[in-house]
This record gives sequence, C-alpha cells and structure tokens, in this order.
Amino acid sequence: MKNCLKIIIKSFLLLCILIVTWLGLTEFFRVDVDKAGDQFRNLPKNSMDVLVLGSSHAQYSMNPAIIYQETGYYSYVLGSGCQPMAMSYKFLEEALKTQSPEIVVLDVFTMMPAQEVCYSDGMFYKAIQQMTGINRYEAAALVDNENVKLDYMFDLRMNHGNWKRDDFLGPRKKVTGVDPYFGYVLKIPDDFRFAHLIPYEKKSDYTLRQKDVDMLNLIIKTCKENNIRLILMKAPITIDQKNQDALETIWEYADSKGIEHIDFLALAEEIGFTMGMDGDTWHNNVWGSEKISKYIANYIAENKYVKNHTENQELNEIYKKTSAEMMGYLCTNQIDVYKLLEFAAKYDCMIAFKYEGNNHSSIGQYENELLQNVGLDHDFIKNKKQDYYALIHNGEIVFESNTPIQRKYNGVSYEIMDNEIIIGNQTFDNLGELEIIFFDENMGWYQDIDIDYASRFFWKNGCNGWECDVFGN
Repeated sequence: MKNCLKIIIKSFLLLCILIVTWLGLTEFFRVDVDKAGDQFRNLPKNSMDVLVLGSSHAQYSMNPAIIYQETGYYSYVLGSGCQPMAMSYKFLEEALKTQSPEIVVLDVFTMMPAQEVCYSDGMFYKAIQQMTGINRYEAAALVDNENVKLDYMFDLRMNHGNWKRDDFLGPRKKVTGVDPYFGYVLKIPDDFRFAHLIPYEKKSDYTLRQKDVDMLNLIIKTCKENNIRLILMKAPITIDQKNQDALETIWEYADSKGIEHIDFLALAEEIGFTMGMDGDTWHNNVWGSEKISKYIANYIAENKYVKNHTENQELNEIYKKTSAEMMGYLCTNQIDVYKLLEFAAKYDCMIAFKYEGNNHSSIGQYENELLQNVGLDHDFIKNKKQDYYALIHNGEIVFESNTPIQRKYNGVSYEIMDNEIIIGNQTFDNLGELEIIFFDENMGWYQDIDIDYASRFFWKNGCNGWECDVFGN
C-alpha cells in the first residue's frame, strides 16, 4: 500500500515537473507575439472608461484621440484582424483583469457572412497571442480546427524546431509603455471621390451561426455581471443584400436582448460619411474615423453613460499629444475649409491669416462664426472692408493687425503680407484675397487655403469639398 502511494506521489510530481518544463519552454518557442497585449496591460489600472472590441473595422473606425477631444473620456480599441466573436469574448475577459470600463462597444462584423473572406485559424492565433495566463489557453481551446487547437495552446508543439534558427533568442521581453494611438489604426485619405452609402432594406431571414450567438450571449452576460453597458455597432463598409439581411437579423436579436446598437451604414448620410473620401470599401481613414468616433463620443456624453471618470495626468498628456498629432493627419490632403476650421477650433494648431477687405466678400454669418471660433478677433461682416492680419496659436491670438505683420514668436519669424506669407524658412507666395495657413509649431505639417471672392465661391454656396461646380459672381 505504501509503495503504491509512493508511486502515485512520484508520478504526480513527475507530471508536475513535465508540465512546468513544458510551459517554461513554451515561452522560449513562442513566436509572432503581438505587442498590443502588453501595451494594453501597461495602461494605468481601471483607467479606461470605454473599451472597443472587434475586427480591423473597429480598429480603423474608432479613434480614442477623437473621443478624448470630444468628451475627455479615456478609451482603447482592443481589436485584432478579423477578430472572431469567440475572441471578442476572451478579449473582454482579458481586459477585465486590469480594467473596469463602464462601456463596451463591439463591432459585429464577424457575425456577418462577409467575414468569411478574411477568416482563418491564423486570426485566432493573432488574437490569442495578446492574452495571458489561463485565458490564453481557454481562448485557444475555442479554435474550430481540431488539428491546430493544441498547436495554439502549446507553442512548443508547433515551434519546437525554432532552436535551429540563427535568430532564435529565447523568450521575448515584455513591451514597455502604452500605444499612443490606444489601439487605433491610422489610414491616410487617398481617394477623393464621393460614393454615398445606400443601405439595403431587409429582404430575407438570415440564420446566425450558433457559436457566434452563444459567444455574444456570453459577452452580454459578462457585461451585465460587471455593470458594463454594451453597445453593438457596425462601422460603415460596402455590403451586399445577404450581409444586410444578416445585419438586420443581428439588430433584431439585440433588440430582443435589450442591447443598444448603432448602425453607421444607416447613419452614413446623417454624419456625412462617403466611401472614397472617408474610407475604402473595407476600412475607414482618419476622416471617416473622426466622424464615427465623434458620433459615438457625443452619443455616450449626451446619454451620460460615463459616471465614474477619473482624471489621470499621465493619460491626459498622452491623449493631448496624440490629439495634436491627429490634427496634422486630419488636415493632410484636406481642402474643405469648413472641415479645416472645424478641426482647428478643437485641436492644437497654429493659423496664419490674411484678409483683404472688400465689398464682394462672400463671408456669411456661418463663415464668420467659424472664423471667430478658431480665435480670430474680427467681425468679417460688420468690418467687411477692413484688412485683417493675424497669427493664432491654439485658439489664442498671438498678434493681429489691420496692416501687414513682421514679427517673431517663440524664436520663429512671421511675415504676413499682402503678396506673401513667410513662416520661418517656408514661403507662401500664391495668395488669394483670403489666405489661411494651418500648421504646427515645427512646420511638421501645413495646409494652406486661398479664396478669391471674385473668381470662385469656396464657401457653402459654391463648393462641397472637392466638388466646385459654381464659379464667379
């Protein structure tokens, strides 16, 4: 009996040693680890107000810098390419190890049939590599393909030959710091066509995949248990009738569960979203994400869903720096003066301004308010005939005059003249009757707009962004 007990104890100890050795070696042979997981866990604990989950559609659409600029709330996009619904659930569990968000926004793309074009087991692996501890193994166990499930759970089984590689370095080092974009993926606008999204009406019933429904139910349950408000969303993409039917079925299911949802395909016209200008058929660019994130931010703020926001100076500094950087990206290739003035009223930037007073100025009340909102101390309607020159920094007047300006500010020389504007070593000499130059302190980016009142209307009564069909008056 004693010998039998000794054998059992020794066998158990041997098994424990083998398991510990296996798990320890797995760290040495693990590959393709996504640093985003570490960067998320490096955030100050329990600091995030809003957590965004989902595929690359969420990553390209939700911009935490915009949400912060609109509301002051902290948010993070814990997304991954083609993130299966099962992985969204495990990501939520992973997030709750270090964060206690009041809101979870979940993009439902991977419940639609269109997700098949990017689906592969590798998408599970990419998501799994951002997780830690038992959660990582549980996530791997949710992989549909039985042939790779064990490989994903135990990297040593899949990558045991890595020691032969010249670049084999052993276990990875933990990534330090946080992602200054907070999970957002930046895409610069490069297509300036207007292609309006026209959503279909539902025509047929669609049967959702049961595993996806089960995982959504687990997400709903987890959110309720943690007093989190769940909001489902669909970022704008180009879809066909089958996917529209699927999306409507998802919304009907959400309604049956009492879950809020926001359909940006249906809202595209309301928020001024157009394919081409704001994104391609699949991913949104920085202009599109600004419109989507602004809508979400205002929706959350107006409904007062965030009740326990706590200020964090470290995060404020990162968000503010990223927001200032985002202004440069928002202005890149942008010639719509309305959008530029709207951005400049919210984001840090500098403005060099020259106005040639005259009777035929096309500045109306709306334009006058926009110009004053960015910090210009001049009434362009009452003082239509008066010339005006100014330099603005983050909404504050640095200097202004009714005559040309030649001065220095923060060690940089500024010459705002009738026929040219010189900022440091940069010269702008093709000036219109009204000239506005948006830029940052280091001239790392700039966008200049010139408007000739007599030759073309750039304002609302003449042009719509890149579409200028009305000329001269």
